[in-house]
Amino acid sequence: MQNIEMLRWQLNSLVSQVQQDIYTLSTTNQSSITPVILQRLWDTTSSIHFIGELLVNQALNCYQPISDHSQIISVNNTPKNTQVPPTTPQSPNQSIPHLNGRNFTIGELANFNGKNGNPAYVAVNGTVYDVTNNRAWAAATHFGLLAGKEYSQEFASCHAGQQSILTTLPVVGRLYNE
Repeated sequence: MQNIEMLRWQLNSLVSQVQQDIYTLSTTNQSSITPVILQRLWDTTSSIHFIGELLVNQALNCYQPISDHSQIISVNNTPKNTQVPPTTPQSPNQSIPHLNGRNFTIGELANFNGKNGNPAYVAVNGTVYDVTNNRAWAAATHFGLLAGKEYSQEFASCHAGQQSILTTLPVVGRLYNE
């Protein structure tokens, strides 16, 4: 419980920082400080997202799994009796399964390559992430990797032990085998 209170305090502090930065942007005439404030807003909102994911994961850990290993969901107007395939985190740091995403095949994922107005998605460890607005994935590429593909091995080889990177990305669904 003490950790949750600490995260709550951090979250409130970060929201206060965002509010102050927005106020400063709206009242300043100095264009030279705008990039600095925008960068701080970006970093702060990324931290807010990360802490929010930690809190959601903590909340989801409090629920017992349903005995038939499926989850009944009621999120974003999804019917209450809709069944979602079970997922098991690969490591203690991996995100808890999302409740409002869709299932993608490799072929469907390829359509989300960031071209022709499409969003840019990538899959890691069976989870599909939206990298459209992520600076590291500018122009839907990241160090030669193209959006619309599965990159579990590449992520593990370059970012081993850095699962927190994934918690900053919006989850849009799951990758499943056809």
